[in-house]
Amino acid sequence: MKKIVFCLVFLLILLGNCIKSFAMQNENQDSIYLNVSNTEIKNGEEFSFTINLANIDVAAFDIQIYFNNELLEYVSGPENTNVVGNKMITVWYDETGGEKPKQNCELVKYTFKVKEIESEYIAIQGEFYNAEGTKIQSFTDGIEIIANEETQTETIEISEESEVTSNNSKLKNLRLNHEGMTPVFSPDVTEYYFLTEDLSALEVTAIPENANADVMISGNTNFKEGLNTIVIEVTSPDKTSKTQYTISVTKTKELEKANTNLETLAIENVTLEPEFANDIYQYHATVSNTTENLNILAIPEKQNAKVEVTGGENLQYGNNVVNIQVMAENGYTTKQYKINVYKRNEEEQKIADEEQKVNIQKLNAILEEQEEGDEEQKQSNHNIIENMKENVWFVVIYIIFSIIIVIIVIYRIKKEKTDKNKKSVR
Repeated sequence: MKKIVFCLVFLLILLGNCIKSFAMQNENQDSIYLNVSNTEIKNGEEFSFTINLANIDVAAFDIQIYFNNELLEYVSGPENTNVVGNKMITVWYDETGGEKPKQNCELVKYTFKVKEIESEYIAIQGEFYNAEGTKIQSFTDGIEIIANEETQTETIEISEESEVTSNNSKLKNLRLNHEGMTPVFSPDVTEYYFLTEDLSALEVTAIPENANADVMISGNTNFKEGLNTIVIEVTSPDKTSKTQYTISVTKTKELEKANTNLETLAIENVTLEPEFANDIYQYHATVSNTTENLNILAIPEKQNAKVEVTGGENLQYGNNVVNIQVMAENGYTTKQYKINVYKRNEEEQKIADEEQKVNIQKLNAILEEQEEGDEEQKQSNHNIIENMKENVWFVVIYIIFSIIIVIIVIYRIKKEKTDKNKKSVR
């Protein structure tokens, strides 16, 4: 009897070890993680962050970072990083075809400088590939940068004395005592919009970049039904420069009829930066030296709203401005989207064409490597599946075998009790 119990315990221990070993073989130890040097810093100081690898082989990656380039300044990063407005893209692949992948290392490091913020969020997205070109992991994270309040006042005072010129007529901050103003304030954006059902006035706070500039605010009281315009005029200390900011305030009970948002904004064969969103009103685009006219698609959210596009024809070398004005179905509420289109000259086009050829060659090389590795990857996947099947059957057989042994032991115990009872009766 003792031998049977000993065998049972031994088999159960063996079964547990097998299951543990199987789980460890299939446990995912891969890791992509973010490290930040410091998130509470003074304006004017630099900070950095890194993306790191642990227990994962990466032969190619595509990392995209979104930040407010009016509040943060990009200082440095990997050589293969392109910065366009508020978006950064870093692309890398192993030129040896996957023989020298990156593992257990600091993959990339970025450094930024804080211009002037209270807080700002940096969004990070990435896709990572193995030597066969298969995506092995996606990565999404973010960093919130907070200005150090203890040193904020001193930093602003230095900036005002040393950097803000006497002919500066821009605002540093513009806000209302009610939420709803769009877009988010920027010193270089001068047109804003606000909808209300019943407000008759708004309190406007307008702080100039140069503390000695004159600020005049008008039109922020006695709102009538319909369209009202608040005007904020900033005059530089030396009186040589003026900047006018406007807030178009629509007062109406029928807010839906005051909808001036676009549902779609696109240019045929041209990429907009940033990606279109109905609450972003300024965009950038670059076109070739042979582009004369733009085919612009602008569709309003409300079918009865009207859209007028100007400036997309007879493009000149350099900067061109395209204005898209949306008139709401109420007939008086308007909103303007703007696209700054840069047309390359012949020399710039040659450089762009060469860069495109290099990128196409790199892409073709990656695709060829992917095709060559397809069969090997299929075979590897097949082997993994077969191995899992074998392990599963191994575990099942041991479980069944253990159950049989338990039944036998229980039977023997009951039989011994029965025999003892019979002897005692006799």
